Amino acid sequence: MFRSGVKDLRGWSGKAARFHYNRSREIINEVVHSFLNIYGPDELVQGFAEPFFTDFVITAAGLDETSADSTLYMGSMLKEVISPRDGAAVLGGRFATRFRIPNELPEVAKLFGFSETMVERLLYCSRMVAKTDSVALQDGFDLYFHMMILSSSGVWTVIQQSLNPYTQAVRRYHWFSGRVKSFVDEPHTGIISDEIRQRVLDMTAKTSSESRRASLEVLEREVSKLQRLHMFGRLTNQTTLDEEGKSVAEFLRPMERINWTLVYKLGEQTPKSYEELLAVKQVGRGIIRLLAFGVYMMYGVKPSLRDPAYPASEYTARYDESYFLWRLQQLVDAIKSSTLAPELKRYSLHRLGEVFGEGESVSA
Repeated sequence: MFRSGVKDLRGWSGKAARFHYNRSREIINEVVHSFLNIYGPDELVQGFAEPFFTDFVITAAGLDETSADSTLYMGSMLKEVISPRDGAAVLGGRFATRFRIPNELPEVAKLFGFSETMVERLLYCSRMVAKTDSVALQDGFDLYFHMMILSSSGVWTVIQQSLNPYTQAVRRYHWFSGRVKSFVDEPHTGIISDEIRQRVLDMTAKTSSESRRASLEVLEREVSKLQRLHMFGRLTNQTTLDEEGKSVAEFLRPMERINWTLVYKLGEQTPKSYEELLAVKQVGRGIIRLLAFGVYMMYGVKPSLRDPAYPASEYTARYDESYFLWRLQQLVDAIKSSTLAPELKRYSLHRLGEVFGEGESVSA
């Protein structure tokens, strides 16, 4: 299984960088098209929704040697080698490229025969995934990568990556259309990071459901009280908090400047659901945190402060082993059935065996 530490290898630099890039691109091109021929586009899209499958592809291509850049390289290569004629498309990318999905999607939609309603729904999904991971989940990381992988049947996966600007640690977020029933209630298929924070504000956790509900109640009934609470840090005649309560309150209290005009407007026209609140364009981290703070101080309802991320070394503890191995076998079969040169097949299979385990299934 996954061997902790093996992935923390050297990055690419110097004259060898182009050689390594071209080799990895060739592997991804051949293996992905082999996978598509065997299993089809929907299965490929769902595969990338699973963090461990994504790491299988990254490792088979030798991209794990680039550490945090591996997802970016993989995304760039996937976008180069997959086209709509394959029954799938890759949209978005890193930095400014991630904002191009509204321009890229309509062109792909024409080729796939999607309706305008379908296009609007997909754009909404892309926006809400980005909004959720940057606003509803406040983990101290800033998004810089957003990639949507889409099949011709409308199945989608989104992979996002973010950076902690202070520690330079990264984390990766995975979403799948087949799992998302709500964008604010346990929507992820996985969040991977080697840096697990002691406290984060996670309004998407099941244990935050009461805080989400009460946030709308505060908007509807208690905006004036919320403003006083924000100004003075406590309410008149409020019971003194214990040390843990003070620590939680201090953590939840927003540092951002609050747009009170918008808060009062939301109070007059309260959204029907927490997802609808999050979808409001001007609602950012400050307002979401303000409401969580207000709910805690007024009602004693605490949102989830547990970091939902986990390190890749915990894959086998969190996922069914037989499913994990089945996904690994799928990629092994795709490598063996591909038109890669024998030496590249051996290289890819060796990398998978070195990082994820040994056995007859991971061998040439």
